[in-house]
Amino acid sequence: MTLLHHFLIHSKSAYKVFTKMKNKDLSFQALRGLAITAVVAIHASGINNETELNYGLSMIFRQLVNFAVPVFIFISGYFTPSYEFTKLSDYLVFYRKRLSRILFPYLLWCILIILFYKHNYQWNWSKIFTDVITGQILGPYYFIIVLVQLILLMPLMATSTKSIVKNFLWLSLSPLSLLGLYFSRLYLNYDVQFPWYALPFTVWVSFYYLGILATQSKLTIKNRNIRKIILLYIASIFLAILEAFFLWKVYNLTSFADSQIKISSFLSSVLLILIFLGVRKSIENWSRFLIILGEFSFGIYLFHIPVLDLMSRITSKFGFQNFWIAQLLINSCGVLALCCLIIAMVRKVTGVQFSQKYLGM
Repeated sequence: MTLLHHFLIHSKSAYKVFTKMKNKDLSFQALRGLAITAVVAIHASGINNETELNYGLSMIFRQLVNFAVPVFIFISGYFTPSYEFTKLSDYLVFYRKRLSRILFPYLLWCILIILFYKHNYQWNWSKIFTDVITGQILGPYYFIIVLVQLILLMPLMATSTKSIVKNFLWLSLSPLSLLGLYFSRLYLNYDVQFPWYALPFTVWVSFYYLGILATQSKLTIKNRNIRKIILLYIASIFLAILEAFFLWKVYNLTSFADSQIKISSFLSSVLLILIFLGVRKSIENWSRFLIILGEFSFGIYLFHIPVLDLMSRITSKFGFQNFWIAQLLINSCGVLALCCLIIAMVRKVTGVQFSQKYLGM
């Protein structure tokens, strides 16, 4: 039985479970699927892009998929459960439930990555501890640290939604953080390095707060406005491309040009979220493939980097390093397929509850 056959069998059984959910849940699963596809594509786009042409293509492509982290944070805010925080035990129950869902798999995968993938620690416990608490065991893991900060702040955010002034303050934190980064990089000539510019909650909190507002029906999009928002979104993508090339060519800030954390990228991410909120109830049949990817998204996020490393070595051996676009597509699709296959098989062996709780699968 081929690997593809295994994947199709597990995908069909998984999809039967997903289709029992309400359509609104399926819409967010599809959005998760789109976001994790963007995450994998972002990391795949950085492979063999050393030439100026490939780097230019990579930079343009990045502006199309830079919505990944903002969308994931928005979804996290949207699905934050409602709690009445009246006593200390209410806070403790909330934090235990929310944090355990991400920290157990995160710590386990940190151990696995150190033991089997990264061999440069040499049991330097001080460096291991520092990298774990700052999300530097693997590049994408900074997201976990950001999410922990947002969960800790959630009770404060949840009590702020009835106040216009507080809404404005929470929503303004991310734009203000962006202005600080622009001031540091363009005026002070100090290029803050990854992941330090992405770790503070202030950079992302506005997207989380948008999710909270949306789940309380305080962020609604009228049908007549969808077309205008789509046009603005397309314009924001062109703006992001222009800004990226400006930062690259004029200031030589390549990491800043690629980054999701810049004004144009945040603008396009907000507009994409608004489009989604406007169309999600009118779409009855969401992509089956995206729904499956959405269900597996956290697991894919946790271990896709080693799988991508394997895929890039294979495609490079076959000469695809000379064809950047082809390698990007093959690597991205291959990683998603292999990750889904691994997750489906692990769920089959260990059970869904165990694999989700401890492995993030």
